[in-house]
Amino acid sequence: MTTVGQIYDFIDGFAPFRNQDGFDNSGLSVGSRSWEVKKVLLALDATVRVVEEAKKLGCELIVTHHPAIFHPTKQLDPQYPAALALSYGIACIGCHTSLDSAPYGVSDMMVDLLGFENLGVVPEINRRDPETGAPVGYGAMARCPKMSPKELAKLSKERFKSAALRWVDGGQDIETVACGSGACSEITEYAKALGAQAVITADVKLDRFLEAEHLGITLIDAGHYETEVIALPYLRDKIAGEFGVECIISHTDGIVKGI
Repeated sequence: MTTVGQIYDFIDGFAPFRNQDGFDNSGLSVGSRSWEVKKVLLALDATVRVVEEAKKLGCELIVTHHPAIFHPTKQLDPQYPAALALSYGIACIGCHTSLDSAPYGVSDMMVDLLGFENLGVVPEINRRDPETGAPVGYGAMARCPKMSPKELAKLSKERFKSAALRWVDGGQDIETVACGSGACSEITEYAKALGAQAVITADVKLDRFLEAEHLGITLIDAGHYETEVIALPYLRDKIAGEFGVECIISHTDGIVKGI
């Protein structure tokens, strides 16, 4: 019998929950470690649609990137996703910044999807593993074939299947790229100092685009969902391979559409 606790401990082994950022709530947020799991649904977010999908499919566990309970809550409505999951007896495990900053994290998956060479360098180190003392942070540096900013922007839109893509031209050809999944534009200065000519991330504000142009570094916003949903096949294969349980990637996940 496979339990929620066993899957939690397995994920903790390759993306330690102790290394999540201070604002995060990764880990088991709904359900009990003792609950049996025969089927797992994977999604970026535990929305009402995703919870209902899990119920329909007979899944006992939802594994997400963003936690089912992220911000402190003072009142629970029956249709609040976490409350709905609990009412159905469905557990929820989120592996957010713990997976973002894992030894093989979501930014490394971005590098692989682009087909670039991972240089094994993390642009931003902002904390240390409380057990090992090893540096922990965000992003991945990569070497790519020489290309123009526009060529990299087009490649990013194609590989990440971005609903919409925004970018600023740094004014130079690109051979070194920093990838930062989700809202990670703060790595831009670090990446520049490490020799990158471009950064691919998401949720970039106008002032960050302006600063990137001033720095002479191409900055590409490929979409928050698009740069993180790529982690779901990885999680599916890891969990299914370890436990032999059925793992399904959600078909109702994601809400943003492009024209």
